[in-house]
Amino acid sequence: MPRFNVRFLLGALSFVAFSALALSISVSAYADGGTCTNGTPVSGASLKVDGAIENPASGTYTATVCRWPAGQTQVYTFYISTRSSGSNATDIGSAALGKVFTTSFDMAAGDQPVSAEVYGDVSDYSVDGQKVTITAKAVGMTQVNGGPDPSTTCALPGTLPGVCATSVAKLSGGVRYTAASGTPRPEDALIGMYVGATANYYRVDLQGCPGISYSSPPGAAAAQSSSPTLLVSMNGPHFQADGATLNTGSLEAFMPNALLANCVGGDAEAAKAGLSVTRTESGATTPVAGSAFTATADADGLRITVPRVGFSSPTYRMAFKASSKPSKPVVSWSSSKSAKSVTARVSAVTGVTYSVGAKSGKLAKSGSCKTNKKTKKTDCAIKLTKGSWLVSVTPKKSGISGTANSKTFRF
Repeated sequence: MPRFNVRFLLGALSFVAFSALALSISVSAYADGGTCTNGTPVSGASLKVDGAIENPASGTYTATVCRWPAGQTQVYTFYISTRSSGSNATDIGSAALGKVFTTSFDMAAGDQPVSAEVYGDVSDYSVDGQKVTITAKAVGMTQVNGGPDPSTTCALPGTLPGVCATSVAKLSGGVRYTAASGTPRPEDALIGMYVGATANYYRVDLQGCPGISYSSPPGAAAAQSSSPTLLVSMNGPHFQADGATLNTGSLEAFMPNALLANCVGGDAEAAKAGLSVTRTESGATTPVAGSAFTATADADGLRITVPRVGFSSPTYRMAFKASSKPSKPVVSWSSSKSAKSVTARVSAVTGVTYSVGAKSGKLAKSGSCKTNKKTKKTDCAIKLTKGSWLVSVTPKKSGISGTANSKTFRF
């Protein structure tokens, strides 16, 4: 089965580990549109802190956004830093913990934002055309800053003990992009997906999603699964800087309904019902109890949170049972009273067809649906007569109909 490997460095939809990439990037300026040692600075980025606009010329915090070029590095990286920290972007200070940062920027024409991976506590990631907005809190973490230091036990897996800093406050990440297309593509379902983590490094691998195929660097691919599976591999020091206190982090992932429909064949509720979570470390796999993670189905998708992650190098596996019933379609409705017509713009899902019909008492009418290559949506239209009509858009996949999206119109 095809797999989606969000291992950060997206080239022709091929990801490598952005997590490690982000730690290795140095940025020489931290104002809006500042100089990027790697990539090109993006001007016009805005920043809000606890809802208040941060002045890019004089504020306490600044945001830098850099566009990595097309090819092996199709990603926009972003960093929150303090103006007083100079070139040190890895720690924005304990005063930043608990603050809500909202970063917004526009991608270049022809760049289609896809998924986001963040070192932070993400509460929202939205895409509107080329505009990307990420809202998150800085996370506190234990970070290995150098070494070796034989006097401590603070180390990443497979490395010598190093110089550690505890309670480092950090907020950075990256947003994948692809070349815009005039026709619907399976990978468009990734728009709006995000992963946020507190760790020194993490990698994401999504498998079993029809039509979404990503290649991995040699030796980096996780064991393959034919069923829909999201894997997040993380690492961090087992202990904090004192060498005795256990180091912990956190993990969260959001899968939008369009992606769930592609991978699972159902909506967030269906995905949640068939979800199981396991943790693998040092070759041992154990189930994660329901009390140790939360799965929340909302109108936009499924949010999975593991609030306490122990280290050194766990892999969390979120497996879903495939649903044969297509999910309720996402529809934008419009109507014309003079023409007595209704139009439904459907967020199309790969492998699902749509039909539109209407009922008024014993009367029934049907309309037509067709793909709009420009908007990548499916447009359904139906002509009606005077009266009150219940108009429905019904999804169908492999001969099985799903729950219809319906709305009443009166002419």
